Amino acid sequence: METKALGELDDIGVLREAELFRSMPEPVIRTILLQAHSEYYPAGSWVVRRGEFGDSLFVVKSGVVEVLSPSEGDGSRPLAYLGRGDCLGELAILTESPRHADVRVPEHAELIVIGRDLFVDLLTNHAGFASQLCVILAERLIKLLQDLPAGGGNKELQGSLNYFDLATVIQTLIESSQTGVMKLSVEETTAGVLFFQNGNIAKASFQHRRGDEAIHQLFQVQLDGEFSFSSSDAPTEEVADRSIKEPALVLVLDSVRLQDELEALREELPSEATVLERADSELQWSEQQEKKEAEAIWHRLQTPKTIAELLDESPCCHYHTASVLQNLLETEQVMPALE
Repeated sequence: METKALGELDDIGVLREAELFRSMPEPVIRTILLQAHSEYYPAGSWVVRRGEFGDSLFVVKSGVVEVLSPSEGDGSRPLAYLGRGDCLGELAILTESPRHADVRVPEHAELIVIGRDLFVDLLTNHAGFASQLCVILAERLIKLLQDLPAGGGNKELQGSLNYFDLATVIQTLIESSQTGVMKLSVEETTAGVLFFQNGNIAKASFQHRRGDEAIHQLFQVQLDGEFSFSSSDAPTEEVADRSIKEPALVLVLDSVRLQDELEALREELPSEATVLERADSELQWSEQQEKKEAEAIWHRLQTPKTIAELLDESPCCHYHTASVLQNLLETEQVMPALE
């Protein structure tokens, strides 16, 4: 970790974004920054470990930190992602109790660190700080008791998909009842957009796919790019898309299942370079399941196409496209084109 002094204009801005310090007079903010310091954490490093004595309050200055909750066995799962202006560690200082969760840095982050002595001084000598802390803790308790959405206030997250597991990020946004917009970009071009409303996915697009198929496809390709989530971009009107047919968490779990099954399905198909053509004049598809997908693929086969082209051009995800192609090949409605 790299430690450095504070006092720049941006440091003041960070504390102004934090709930705890939002109402503090600027002279007090500057005094805090003179006594606090900044620490840089590289990818994979730990900010705190569960069970450690809590002697510092942290404010995220840049990057994202991941709060991990213990799960069954030896593993753990993300409980929340914290971005610029978010605080952690205040409860452990206040109650003089051990840390209740592990906190790590997936990619990189810079945190403002406020020691216990400074925290106690603020609590003792600044009524505004103490009252704001009471309000924050009371709101958390109400949300816990009434099971209210925990996504209040502005939430800003961003990072590289080389460091963050997309399924985990989406699941955490769902479970924390967030409202806002997630954008996925590849080479600085927006490739996908997900609209969240109170933890549900209301609308989704990825490349040329929409709705459920867009979500499925997100999990079926290797993404090398960036993600960002902002609650300040939350839609002001209903954006629900009828092509989203499942509750968000069910949709994500189903997407993960299809991701696992896709590899086995691909092994049963010819090489993706294989050119396919129609063997019949009309599509024979009696089942309602995947009928729309089959009709879309049949339409594209008015001219011969490779399996790779069909997978990429289809409005369906790769799994549903591959499943239809397997059926068409087995029923000999399409055949590899003759050389």
